Amino acid sequence: MQFNNPASKKNKNKNMTTLHLKKSIYRSPRRFGLLFIPLLLACFGLWAAPNALGASTPNTKSAPLHIVDQNGRPAVNGVPSATGTIVDVQVGPAGKFTFYPSTVHILVGDTVRWTWANSGHSVTSGTPCTVNGQFCSPDDMNCNSGILSNQGAVYQHTFTEPGVYSYFCFAHCALGMTGVVNVSGCTPGWSAGPDLPSVGTRSVGVYFPPNGKFYAMGGRASDAAGSDFIHPFEYDPVSNTWTTKSATYPDNQVNNMACAVLIESTQPPDVIYCVGGSAAGQTTATARVFRYNPVTDTIDTLDAQDNWPGNASGTIVPGGFALAADSPLGTHLKLYILGGFDINVASTNQIWQFDPAGPIGSKWHQVANTPMGVMYAPTCTIDTHIYVAGASDFQGGTVVDTTNSFSFDSFTNTIGTIAPIPRATGETRALSFNGQMYVMGGGRVAPNPSNEVDIYDPGTNTWTTGSSVPAFTTARRNFPTDTDGISRIWLAGGYDSTGVPVASMEIFCQGGGTPTPTPTATASATATATATVTARPTPSPRPRPTPVPRP
Repeated sequence: MQFNNPASKKNKNKNMTTLHLKKSIYRSPRRFGLLFIPLLLACFGLWAAPNALGASTPNTKSAPLHIVDQNGRPAVNGVPSATGTIVDVQVGPAGKFTFYPSTVHILVGDTVRWTWANSGHSVTSGTPCTVNGQFCSPDDMNCNSGILSNQGAVYQHTFTEPGVYSYFCFAHCALGMTGVVNVSGCTPGWSAGPDLPSVGTRSVGVYFPPNGKFYAMGGRASDAAGSDFIHPFEYDPVSNTWTTKSATYPDNQVNNMACAVLIESTQPPDVIYCVGGSAAGQTTATARVFRYNPVTDTIDTLDAQDNWPGNASGTIVPGGFALAADSPLGTHLKLYILGGFDINVASTNQIWQFDPAGPIGSKWHQVANTPMGVMYAPTCTIDTHIYVAGASDFQGGTVVDTTNSFSFDSFTNTIGTIAPIPRATGETRALSFNGQMYVMGGGRVAPNPSNEVDIYDPGTNTWTTGSSVPAFTTARRNFPTDTDGISRIWLAGGYDSTGVPVASMEIFCQGGGTPTPTPTATASATATATATVTARPTPSPRPRPTPVPRP
């Protein structure tokens, strides 16, 4: 092995990293606070390779501004180029012998960019711990030498063939410092995926970066009492299969939850937290918080002192939700819940912040109020702002769709105005995809539900449809959906246009394919909470009565 030592320790990248922390939310919660070289780790790298000193100079190019979505994950800075997308991986974050994320899913022509958070590591291709010479840091040369690089080094490799590419750190492979790049040659656009293990609705979709899998958390098979799911569902993009996991939910109140990937110091680095929820056929709701570890397939419930205060009445389910930092130098991301549904009574307008690292009994803080009551609200984070576009409301004894749209600055705890979404919707999610907000179908008031994807650009404060992500095939609402933020979107289940739960899955692959589905008719935009419904000429859904509200 050789040790790659830069000529100057006070290099430009270090200064740019400091600026980067002050200006942006990090790609991963683990990237906060990684400004100092851990001397012990560097010494360990030298111990692992006592004769590994070389004169190579690492690439000191700094990383760009990163934007996080509702699960605290990055979106690419700007629109991907025609030749591919750059996906970032941290090398040795927080002094750990890991790559983060350890598994990434990309397309042919995409580039993986590794950035050294600590010194004394390499990126070396091959099955652990055998070099195969396909790629290696710092420059794809002398792979068998295992050249180690210092903090701030940047190495990237473009993958031109589909396949599964394993790699490891030459110095620390024996300690489990390994990674995988899954490269797919998928057809651009929407395609059908395998059905959920059951027809289902009111689940929450969560993409889990450490293993690259998609989870449907909670939900139910029908609106009948007792139909609530008791185990998480896991979708593996590599095998293209669903699995019902063994972990058991703490109760049956698992519909309409707020779930996201968070970090907490006493837990493994990443776990899925879920807040609140209701049971099929019931008009009560829980305030409990539980966490699911997909790696160990285990669930545990937080102390009752950390129940969500937004459901003090025992009848409120969460509204919109997103992850965001609360300051430029925040140590980790926090979960925000915006509004909620006091079942069969009214929407609510409180904004609550959840800090998983807070002490027992002090994890929740109310930070502001939304400008109007919002429930089942499409919500996501871009940069320092949480955006809401379209949301349900409870009017005249029924759930209705709206065009209510606004932003919330998590740094200053202030509400801002944005252009309203062009169509009324609700009971769906918004996703942060390549720096823009994507509102995925949804809505219940005819002609909804929709399959339209409405795209908001915060830079221009404008809405478009059909450009980067066209309409998906089956119109639906209350369905699990999420994204890796860069190249893929997953969705499954939900209520179809007849109000019946379905199991079908659709997968979007970035690549600019020609839109094939025609968006369903959508409600016209209004400035009020209740939208005026007007049908577009094609297609024309058949009229049907407004369903009775079902929490």
